[in-house]
Amino acid sequence: MRRRTPLDVGPGWTHSLPMPMPGVPVSVTMEDAVAQAARLPTPPRVFLWTEMEHRCPEGWGHLPSVRPGVPPEAIEAELGAWRRQYPEAWLAVDLRVGSLPPATSTPLEDIITALRRPVLIIIDEDEDPMLGPRWVLP
Repeated sequence: MRRRTPLDVGPGWTHSLPMPMPGVPVSVTMEDAVAQAARLPTPPRVFLWTEMEHRCPEGWGHLPSVRPGVPPEAIEAELGAWRRQYPEAWLAVDLRVGSLPPATSTPLEDIITALRRPVLIIIDEDEDPMLGPRWVLP
């Protein structure tokens, strides 16, 4: 039997994910990301893709997402170089209110799903996860 009414689908994710997986980014607050990464048996090396280094938590690396006078292609090239230099590292993308999203010519969603490594989307507590389910470590 065919459904005649459209499905009522919310814009965000309903269920959380216990672990970030390659190709499936997860949404998480900065505080939860730091706490949950520290609880893992072998804490991963995490780099925050954000515009200012002082936004990075202690122990996390910094990957510039925006720089004056640098075109989006160069930002993407730096991400590619980082990917080759740190093949086991996790990427955290800063999408909190007040931070500039990465300057890229390719859509951000395409970039982070193609990385084939764990990606954390850093959001504010009250935001709905749009690019990936919440990361909730059991």
